[in-house]
Amino acid sequence: MSKKNTTTKANSKKAKAKAAPKKKSNLKNLESSLNERITELESNIEQQKDKNIRLLAEFDNYKRRTRDEKKHLTLYSGEEIILSLLPALDDLQRTIDNVGSTDEKSIKEAINLVYIKLTKILKDKNIETFDTLGEVFDPELHEALMSEPGEEDDIIVKEFESGYKYHDRIIRHAKVVVSKISQ
Repeated sequence: MSKKNTTTKANSKKAKAKAAPKKKSNLKNLESSLNERITELESNIEQQKDKNIRLLAEFDNYKRRTRDEKKHLTLYSGEEIILSLLPALDDLQRTIDNVGSTDEKSIKEAINLVYIKLTKILKDKNIETFDTLGEVFDPELHEALMSEPGEEDDIIVKEFESGYKYHDRIIRHAKVVVSKISQ
């Protein structure tokens, strides 16, 4: 073996010996930075889990709150109209209490006033009657109880009970008598 070859091998071994600690050092640095990154990502995952749990809890609270509000609205939805009807009920009670000591004409007037008051209360709440007499029978608005002979078909000649609308919705059909042409 030549001296040059031996020197090259020796230099190569020295270089490898020097490079080995560098590789170990680089690997340790890489491992350390990867471990830091893993710790950071695990922390982010935990934060996201915590955030998701809080959002789920908030959403559950929202659902419960809206369910309770809806239940409350449904349960007490008629409170406003009931409060508006109470004065008319009080007037009617006063009329009943005074039946023995008041003449018939005054009682009729009192009952008429209560009726007018009730009609106004309903109208203020967008509950109104609709015309039926002389109108053409419409099953969407009317309920025919019977028929009578008449000059035209399907014309309303009598009304037993008024029909009522709430805004644009029929809440009670008018109970009517309808004419039928005799044959």
